[in-house]
Amino acid sequence: MQYTGRIPMKKTSAVFLGLILGLGTVLILAAQDQPLPEDPYKRGLVLLGEFKFQEAHDSFNQVLSQDRKHKDALYYRGKSLIGLNLLDEAQKDFNRIKKIDSESPLSYLGSAEVLIQKKELENAQAMLNQAKEYSSEHPEVFYLQGVIQGYQKNTEGAMSSFQKCIEIKPDHAYAHYQLGLAYYQMKRSDMTLTHFEKFLKLAPEAPEAPQVRNLLNFIRR
Repeated sequence: MQYTGRIPMKKTSAVFLGLILGLGTVLILAAQDQPLPEDPYKRGLVLLGEFKFQEAHDSFNQVLSQDRKHKDALYYRGKSLIGLNLLDEAQKDFNRIKKIDSESPLSYLGSAEVLIQKKELENAQAMLNQAKEYSSEHPEVFYLQGVIQGYQKNTEGAMSSFQKCIEIKPDHAYAHYQLGLAYYQMKRSDMTLTHFEKFLKLAPEAPEAPQVRNLLNFIRR
């Protein structure tokens, strides 16, 4: 969400930046000042939500040292590796999920995300189509679809996909972020405020947060 390959807002003219933010599904599970959970899986999710990729990776390693077939831990360790820009290593984790359960959407969602980062959009779409077969209502299906449509400059389609993602998962921070960008480009300050404020509430430590705050200050003047 925020790593190499992301296009900074100030340099883009595309509505959605073609931006792939790989932690879009991460839950912010604890308040910033609360102690981290002792359970390594829950701790990893919190660290991932705080964009502490290496620490999150290490926590998921702990889980996998006890259970090598923990599909969710493999998925989120892969997400951590994307955050560290270790795309090939991330792909290995997603491949491991497929070997454990060939019908798990997590494998295909993770692979689609890696391919989007590599700008291999046709292959990413193929992986996303596979994920849809096994979980057509997974919020990340719609989020990643919106990102691909954003790269393809399909503004209407991308906005529809991000909105559908939010309908399924109202606290999907980066779907709100992408919609905020779209409405900003459309000069819809009311909707820009709505989605950017929600984004900041859900992901206050995100790398994009300072730029979003600056934009909000500009809009409110």
